[in-house]
Amino acid sequence: MTIAVHISFPGNNHDLTGNFNFQCFSILAARYPDYQFIFLFDKPVPPGIITTANIKTVHVSPAIRNNLLQHFWYNFKLPSFIKKYNAVIFAGNGPVCSLRTGINQCIVVNDTSFLDKNNRNTSGEARYLKKHFKKFVEKATVVAATSSHVLNTIIHVCPKAIDKVRMIGRGLPAKTNLTDHMGIQKFKEAYTGGKEYFLAFITDTSIQNTTMLLKAFSAFKKMQLSNMKLLLLISSVQKENIVKDFDNYKYRNDVIFVIAENEEQVSQFIAAAYAAIYLPVINAVEDHALLPLIYEVPVITANNDFLKGIFCDAAVYSQPAEQHIAEKMMLLYKDENFRNGLVESARLLAKAYTWEKTATNLWQSLTGSATQTA
Repeated sequence: MTIAVHISFPGNNHDLTGNFNFQCFSILAARYPDYQFIFLFDKPVPPGIITTANIKTVHVSPAIRNNLLQHFWYNFKLPSFIKKYNAVIFAGNGPVCSLRTGINQCIVVNDTSFLDKNNRNTSGEARYLKKHFKKFVEKATVVAATSSHVLNTIIHVCPKAIDKVRMIGRGLPAKTNLTDHMGIQKFKEAYTGGKEYFLAFITDTSIQNTTMLLKAFSAFKKMQLSNMKLLLLISSVQKENIVKDFDNYKYRNDVIFVIAENEEQVSQFIAAAYAAIYLPVINAVEDHALLPLIYEVPVITANNDFLKGIFCDAAVYSQPAEQHIAEKMMLLYKDENFRNGLVESARLLAKAYTWEKTATNLWQSLTGSATQTA
């Protein structure tokens, strides 16, 4: 049996959406050598990334840089390659599939934030997914959800798809080699003078809550006279757009803006943190916000079903109010036993989020659908 897979550029190991297919299907190819896997890249194939004999890489231009090109690639370029290699299953990249091929298809849904009424993301991608998502779900043979909240949302939006939606989980990368105790201490010395710090993820999904977070940190500092710092890890946003009048902020000397130079440095920022803070305004989770689980770092995050389904008992959940966030910061700072409980929960949860388990769940969904169709 031949399985065709769309691979979005797999150079970033922490890109859970882009790397999902590469990670899972690389594992499956090694596990099932009698099956043929066709990895279809819309960009030139990076050299040396394929080591398994039953994986064939094919470059299918044009590179997908916008929704128009994506529509063209999936519906006018892809079908001929599926036919050429006699593929019986196709796995699209993310929640997208071809509407012009009759073979079994799988889509993977990491989040459904594009369906959220509170989502202010007006990008072309968000509009495209919102417009066509129901069509993709109807066309797909398997709809793989990476969390229970995503699964329930899909069923709510597309109730007729209940028999094809599968919960498969998600994978996380391995720890880096530079996050041992000595490495962490040196890292703290470099950025906070050796002081403990809260690490907040400032992204396009959480930037709106930055001012509230700073007010919460002020309340924390007033309640607890400590040397604790606040590091704002900036990603996908401009520093000048984060907060107004920062120069007038009372505790500005305890707040540090940082931009990671690479994924290794992101891991170091997270591993050295006393706790991580992620407060998105929509039902979405950034890739980096999941990494505290690997490094056994407690998380303060928004109190909603989506995030509870991901972080489970490894996080403390806060309402979107500065005093409530400050109280959660105080709780972690003052109650070491409580914090240690979150650390242990993170350690256990990270074991559940492995690519091996996710690949197994995906394979069972794919082969089951293929058998039923046959």
